Amino acid sequence: MSSPPSEIGVHDRRDERGMQGPGSDTTSDDRTDDQKKQDAELANRLSALIEDANEKVVPLTKMIRKHIENMDARKEEDRDEQELVDAVKPLLIQAEKILNETQGAVKGADPGNKVSNRAKRHVDAHNATPEEQRLAQALKVMVEEVGGTIEWARNKLDSFPKAKRDLGPLLDALGQPLTQIVAGVGMLLAGVLNLVGNLLSGLGLDGLLKGIIGATGLDKIYKGLGLDKWLNTKK
Repeated sequence: MSSPPSEIGVHDRRDERGMQGPGSDTTSDDRTDDQKKQDAELANRLSALIEDANEKVVPLTKMIRKHIENMDARKEEDRDEQELVDAVKPLLIQAEKILNETQGAVKGADPGNKVSNRAKRHVDAHNATPEEQRLAQALKVMVEEVGGTIEWARNKLDSFPKAKRDLGPLLDALGQPLTQIVAGVGMLLAGVLNLVGNLLSGLGLDGLLKGIIGATGLDKIYKGLGLDKWLNTKK
């Protein structure tokens, strides 16, 4: 799958500097060659799934923002909240459908739970691989575009109480598969979320990821695995 057809899907030097692995200060990696191969293949499968979803969802999030911005720019007497609902509602429903399909595919990406079972038993310290970097970049785009649009739209819709009543539940619904996708990746390849956090932190958006991690309970799981320091979620 190709990267999303926009500037957000392109690696820049700033992003690459943020691609430090969970074990970036050590070269310790006691995975077997077979385990490394499994992890790389899984990361590539997940990347393809998320990149494909981004190609479909990112244009929808941009349209959602555009409709809300255009209505917000109108004089108050010219605003039509029902028109806004009619324009945005089908886009939110379509985006949720895409992410639900992606979430199901992510859930099925580790048949037999070979990788996830090992991840729960043992945490490997190793430098980020190219496959993990690719996955982190794809997930960063999804969190930035979908999660960012959800938060932005909630704030903007405060000026449109009727539209917010109709669209608010759909924004909540869109956030659910996003949360599950992040959780799914986090349980399979935990270190990838650290990379995503670094990328989003450079944009001042790492709070989006921390909110998702808290909502899924991953912060508690990570604390038990000794990973909470990666995402600065340790209390």
